[in-house]
Amino acid sequence: MSDHVTLVDETGAERRFRLHDAFDLDGVAYYLVEDANDAARVMLLRESGSGLETVDGDEFQRVMQALEQDAVE
Repeated sequence: MSDHVTLVDETGAERRFRLHDAFDLDGVAYYLVEDANDAARVMLLRESGSGLETVDGDEFQRVMQALEQDAVE
């Protein structure tokens, strides 16, 4: 998957990302994206009622482990 998407951050700035993967885990939709201008900047996002949120901490570790083990839909 190599679709490009434009996201608007909390300050209203538009940023372009390359969508690497979209998947579902425990009823939550997640997106693994890479900054189109900085390949070292990779983020994991999740859908919420207010849009997309950055995932970090324990949830990030849990989701990445499930992704690596191919335990996602």
